[in-house]
Amino acid sequence: MEKAAFFIYLFVLAISPVLFGAVHTWVYTLVFVLIIVASLLLVKESIVKTNRGVYAWCLPKTGMLPLFVFFVFFLILQMTPLPEALLFKISPEAKVVGGYAAPAAGLAGAGGTVMKEQWLNLVPYVYPVRMSLIRWTIYGLLFFGLVRTLNSRRRIKTVILLILCVATVESLYGIIETYSGSAHMLWTKRPVAGVLDVAGTYENRNHFAGLMEMGIVLAAAYAGAFAIRGQDRARRTSRKDGLKEKFMAFFSSEGFFTRRFLIIFSGVVMGIGLVLSKSRGGIIAMAAALLFMGLFFAFREEQRKKGAIILALFFLTSGYALTIGIDKTVARFAKMDSAYQVRSLYVQNTIKMFDDYRVAGVGVGNFKYAYPRYQDPKFQRLSMIYSHNDWAQFLAEAGVAGLILMLAGMGYYLYPVARKSLARRSAFAVCLGVASLAALAAMAIHAWSDFNLRIPANFMILTAVLAIGFCALHLEEGHHHDTMTYGFHSLPLWRGGVVVLGVLVLMMLWAGIWSVRHFVAEAYCPVQANPTLNLNLLPPEDRIRRAIIWDGGNASYHYKLAMVLIKREDQEAQRQAQAPGGDEKEKATSRDENQTAIINALEGAIRLNPLDAEYHVRLAWEYTHLWYRPDYMQKWMPAADKSMERAAHLAGDWAENPHLHLDMGNYWVMRSRSLSPEDPTSESAWTKALWHYHKALSVTGGRTAKDEADGSGKPLSSANMKAVKAAKEEIARFVKDFYPDEAKIKEAIGE
Repeated sequence: MEKAAFFIYLFVLAISPVLFGAVHTWVYTLVFVLIIVASLLLVKESIVKTNRGVYAWCLPKTGMLPLFVFFVFFLILQMTPLPEALLFKISPEAKVVGGYAAPAAGLAGAGGTVMKEQWLNLVPYVYPVRMSLIRWTIYGLLFFGLVRTLNSRRRIKTVILLILCVATVESLYGIIETYSGSAHMLWTKRPVAGVLDVAGTYENRNHFAGLMEMGIVLAAAYAGAFAIRGQDRARRTSRKDGLKEKFMAFFSSEGFFTRRFLIIFSGVVMGIGLVLSKSRGGIIAMAAALLFMGLFFAFREEQRKKGAIILALFFLTSGYALTIGIDKTVARFAKMDSAYQVRSLYVQNTIKMFDDYRVAGVGVGNFKYAYPRYQDPKFQRLSMIYSHNDWAQFLAEAGVAGLILMLAGMGYYLYPVARKSLARRSAFAVCLGVASLAALAAMAIHAWSDFNLRIPANFMILTAVLAIGFCALHLEEGHHHDTMTYGFHSLPLWRGGVVVLGVLVLMMLWAGIWSVRHFVAEAYCPVQANPTLNLNLLPPEDRIRRAIIWDGGNASYHYKLAMVLIKREDQEAQRQAQAPGGDEKEKATSRDENQTAIINALEGAIRLNPLDAEYHVRLAWEYTHLWYRPDYMQKWMPAADKSMERAAHLAGDWAENPHLHLDMGNYWVMRSRSLSPEDPTSESAWTKALWHYHKALSVTGGRTAKDEADGSGKPLSSANMKAVKAAKEEIARFVKDFYPDEAKIKEAIGE
């Protein structure tokens, strides 16, 4: 079973980078399920009979267990409902936004007072946190599983060679595809933006660069790990040896310059791929990692010659890169200041999010749902899924508590690894131990400008490199077999071991079941565009309902259902307008049923994800379509007002969709006319309409509030001028339907 688990891990590490970095649902579901299967196979192997004759569950002592366990509990805590009063003390903003999950129509009267105290989740949207918990569980299982199976020098070398082969092939494939003009990722075309950048089978050059960083570090370390050993040098393959034995013997026999050179050359190929990817963050991170390794070897007298390998890797890569041409890469560094300014704005806005959720964060995975409220107007119509600074994004998602937990946990793991690296004398142990530290340092530095650790393949490769370093440092080689010197957490089954092991197995099964359910739901109704399969993003109603059955916690499915129902209702209205007649009572009943279904779907989406202002705006308009009900003015109109007020709080500048403010402005114009002129709320509604209209024009022009206040900022581009003109015309047409007065129209468009 251990051997079967090991080969499953090899397969996972091989296909994850090749299949688009495992970012697509069908890929990461496959590898996640395989990791769970391998981990379940190891459960039996982890139960051993002790010297006292009792059975115990054993887990290697790696120093990673506290981080894994406590972060699991932290993610569970983020999904835990808390009393309103307690939640307000922890995160006032989470309490306010969490309260928006209660449908506005369910609030008491026009005042919107909740009748009873609620229990609200620590984070507004639970679903992304649940998916993060699944991923964290899988990554933890992969690390502990690799540590358990990498129990010999031969297996460690096998994993290293596998990673080097995959990374080298990725680099060669990327170079060939880019410079042949094909620019494909296997069977699908790469996105138009950046097709001249080497990216292998990854969609993004920066994530390809992350893989190259780890591959280069591993190549340099493995080349340095060769030592002259008589028994290895004397070994020769026989005719009876299979292909695998000959391959391993060729790359494992030590002391031969040609074989060391081949490993270095694979690092050179990866280095060229990294340079030609034009990833500035990746190149800087790689230089820092090699500097770290070079300094470490320089201060170790017995390892000082290993620095020559790093120099050889550097000069060979530079020579080949200069021959091919790196002028475009250099040109990107020339634009680094402007790129830094743009990304610094992303970070500043992310820190604003953190200010609202300081203690426990907005929820790991919730960034893309919460960020639109904080987005700078300069980046209109730009959908930000990641902050492009993993440190800032993690701080916003996990808060101070999560950051402290992560840093403390990593420190608890890294300190003994660093000490062991300094204490060991074996070239194999020292070089690979340092490689794990250098790879982690490279990814940490690159995380300041990108989000490599959000890519499943890169996280799993980093996990493998950490496991390789840990196992190499604890490997003692013998004449007959190798021995691992790390200790074990041993828990007798009769003392609670059965309970702990049962919880672990249940957690594996839970992660596997929900991974599959998520995959099936996405197959019925994909949430994000998938260029590898080209699935319909707005499928028919029956497919959306099936997706909800399989994974009802995803708010996007409920919103898509509402959009399909609205489209069907509009088509039905058009059909009736073209062919009038029929039973009016039956029509009214059908219309009411359809409208109720639309509202239920939207309320379901908001109940799950109250962060999205667009959901609230759409729901408010749908409430107004219940004008024929007797309780319309007492219940549904106040509910629509409340939904719009919630949307205003959540929208901010809403640069991602400037038209949203036009929708809100239109609503308040309509409301200002539905009230009598003597009613003071009529003037208040008009004031709100003006605010949203002016905000829409400001954002459409790509200007910040400060620009508007002091008249600064760059002149509007021709595209922005056209967009502003179109927005003004739309505002004028809508206002004219309610206020024929020209003065009102000019006031609305800010003239």
